[in-house]
Amino acid sequence: MSEAALVRDIETLRDMEGSQGRFAGEIREALNAAELEIRRTLDWLQERLHHWQREVERWRQEVQRARAALERCLRSGYRDRNGHYHPPDCSAYQTALFAAERRLQAAEAELSNTRKWLACVREAEAPYRVEARRLERMAFADIPRARALLNRKIADLEAYLAVSVAEAAMVAGVTLAAAGGAAVGAAIALLRSQEGDLRRALGAQGEQIAAQLVAEEFALKELLFDQPKHGFDRVFGAPGIPVIVVESKVASNGKLHLGRTRAGEQASPEWVAATVEKMTDVTSAQWSPANERIAALVRDLGPENVPVLTVVINPTTETADVYYRQGTSENWLPLQQGLSLRNLGLESKG
Repeated sequence: MSEAALVRDIETLRDMEGSQGRFAGEIREALNAAELEIRRTLDWLQERLHHWQREVERWRQEVQRARAALERCLRSGYRDRNGHYHPPDCSAYQTALFAAERRLQAAEAELSNTRKWLACVREAEAPYRVEARRLERMAFADIPRARALLNRKIADLEAYLAVSVAEAAMVAGVTLAAAGGAAVGAAIALLRSQEGDLRRALGAQGEQIAAQLVAEEFALKELLFDQPKHGFDRVFGAPGIPVIVVESKVASNGKLHLGRTRAGEQASPEWVAATVEKMTDVTSAQWSPANERIAALVRDLGPENVPVLTVVINPTTETADVYYRQGTSENWLPLQQGLSLRNLGLESKG
């Protein structure tokens, strides 16, 4: 007899894969910001270098002109008829020469200081480039490889769980796709019997029950889309309401409990907006043309205005409660309670 693998929490692997993706994105953003700052600093220092080179040249010429003017002044002395020498007053020329020399010295000091800082930045740039290339390899090669490996392992585990669920369904003798009362009863029995990850793997059957319940009870029309791993369970429409999000929960105590995500509580306006963002990101695994069309409907309506229904399936009592949330309210209000699941699909067959 073969031994079953012990699978505790696939969500942890998904969270790890997502964290690695966010970390790689943060690395890329930091590298881009650092590169921009380095280029900006080097460009500014280079501009300052050229500026002070021009200033040094300008004040050197000023010094030469002031010195020549002083020399001309000093040669302008004369002797009178008695032979007495009358020296010229060249103090203004001397002052101008001193001022030009001070300006030249200041410009030379600035030029020297700029050259020093330019050399320091270029010297620091070399070891940074080595570390930056290492981080680039991590962000663009190592982490994507690790994410690909995790995704393969997640797919393998999900396939394993799917096989386990399929075997359980074969034992029951029916699948929910039969869309009859007996099929619903078999699915409920499976939901009631499974625990842990196997029970979570039966979420698709819970979603199908919720979808069938909503369609029959409220006459809503289901909208087809490529269901993401982390996103809306089902999407419906109604006259005057282009999109309605439907979430399903299986709870043996019949209580409504929505999980917390990084984007906020599941089925909240913030969560709806974050899910739509992923559905429109062509780099995301949740993107597809169909999903982008659904996302456009949500955006046109506004995530905060999208009606959300949550169906809580109680496999113990074989009933379901339906809750709805209005606008940005955090309160969930009961819409229908104690709906029997045994009658699902019977009306359509009658």
